[in-house]
Amino acid sequence: MEQILNKLSEIELTAQRIMEDCDRQKQQLSEEAEQKCKNYDRQLESRTAEQIRRIRQQLEEEKDSRLAQLRADTDATFSSLDAHYEQQHSQLSRELFEKILTM
Repeated sequence: MEQILNKLSEIELTAQRIMEDCDRQKQQLSEEAEQKCKNYDRQLESRTAEQIRRIRQQLEEEKDSRLAQLRADTDATFSSLDAHYEQQHSQLSRELFEKILTM
């Protein structure tokens, strides 16, 4: 009977050690998983920041290009208006004077 109790005690001790080992492994896996999540989050944050930087740079370049085009278009329009005025300022003045007289 004592042998059976000793064997049961031995089995219980072995089971307890197995459970403790499982708990250690579980803790270790949990820490590894947490570290992997932190690493993934850092990588994702880094990639996202880089994409945002590239998009901002692209938008800035597009804005500058559009602004330059608008300036060029505005300058061309003013030049055209100035040329039209220089060529026809006498006629425009007469037409304006006639319209004022007919009012």
